[in-house]
Amino acid sequence: MIRLCSPFPRFHCEYIHFIKSGYDLGDAPLEALEICNPQSHVDIYEVIADARKYYQLPEELLPICEDNSDYYCLNKLGEVIFWSHNGVTDEKWQNVAVWRNQMITEAIE
Repeated sequence: MIRLCSPFPRFHCEYIHFIKSGYDLGDAPLEALEICNPQSHVDIYEVIADARKYYQLPEELLPICEDNSDYYCLNKLGEVIFWSHNGVTDEKWQNVAVWRNQMITEAIE
């Protein structure tokens, strides 16, 4: 069984606000992963299991959005990092709010 909070003793307030917003990413061409009923392509539990099984997503990362088998993830500090199954990247945002705002802004441009 997948536990969302294993390395995360509590969710950061920005992530909780993002969940309460209905996972709103404006017009960004991304879909946030949701805590939802099984059998959905955005079900966070299934995505975590697949990402760890097939792409070796590290246990210390919590994916919040999938983009073609790459993931935007929360780390233990509450930062959002871009994790690619193709290799290491250095893309990182201070928190969910900053990441969300950038995704929305890029979609508008």
